[in-house]
Amino acid sequence: SLEALLIYNPNAGGSAEDEAQLFQKELGRQGFQPIYTATKHEDDLDRILPQAKGLVVVVGGDGSLRAVATRLVDRDLPIFLIPNGTANNVGRTLGIEGDPLKILQRLQGGPTREVDMGRLSLPWGETFFLEGAGCGLFAEALAKYQPDDGKSFLRGIKTLVDLLTDLPSRPLQLRIDGVEEEGEYLLVEAMNMGAVGPRLNLAPSADPSDGRFDLLKIKAEQRESYLTYLTALLSGEIENLESIERARVRKVEIKWNGFPIHQDASCLKTDEKMEDDVWVTIDLKPKCLKFRLPQRVPSVQASVA
Repeated sequence: SLEALLIYNPNAGGSAEDEAQLFQKELGRQGFQPIYTATKHEDDLDRILPQAKGLVVVVGGDGSLRAVATRLVDRDLPIFLIPNGTANNVGRTLGIEGDPLKILQRLQGGPTREVDMGRLSLPWGETFFLEGAGCGLFAEALAKYQPDDGKSFLRGIKTLVDLLTDLPSRPLQLRIDGVEEEGEYLLVEAMNMGAVGPRLNLAPSADPSDGRFDLLKIKAEQRESYLTYLTALLSGEIENLESIERARVRKVEIKWNGFPIHQDASCLKTDEKMEDDVWVTIDLKPKCLKFRLPQRVPSVQASVA
């Protein structure tokens, strides 16, 4: 029988171990040989993922998934995601929602989907991300509001309000698919998934399998009232604002001297003055992850008596 490696972070609370048992039982019932090691820390993944063969079942939020996915690039192992976090941006983009155990019960017979992974490269190395990367509004919020201090969504919103009222626009030099442009920007965001961070639905129509980012740019001279932005962000209507430029692109390069740049929920910044500016490259590694999606539930037609 096929191995199924169950990756589940039991820090969620006392019931977590019981849940892990239920997931293993269900995997066994479907003919898999479940392998389970509690992963309390990302480093645990470096120990258990190299041995993985078969299916990798991830129960967790966007952060847990990214920790697993970045370690599976080019491994050709299918991932079955059971979203169980706060934002679940990836799950929602892939159409996976609902009760974790019920999702697992729909493991057999669902479609497989190849998904692009974002890549952020600097002269000294590269890292991978799933949701989005860029600078401006969200990166500045992350730099101020470290997600490790507790993922309070409301604190995040308060930070956004404070930032938007007084958001520094930055003079940026960009290359978009090789074409140079410069200006003062409030936001430059390359989205692979529909949302980033605390469910900021910046690109509801993003397709994470199309080899392109949905790129959003807000120029400083087009600054609408910050309330307009905030309302649009929270209601997921950001796509409709006229002041936002959008494009589907393969590669974004940003000239960088240490200001906050983010990828997913991690922020890159340096406070010491950098000797020379460097170019940060944000591009995609197309279709390098394989997701097995739950079988679709037939939509219930109201029966006409």
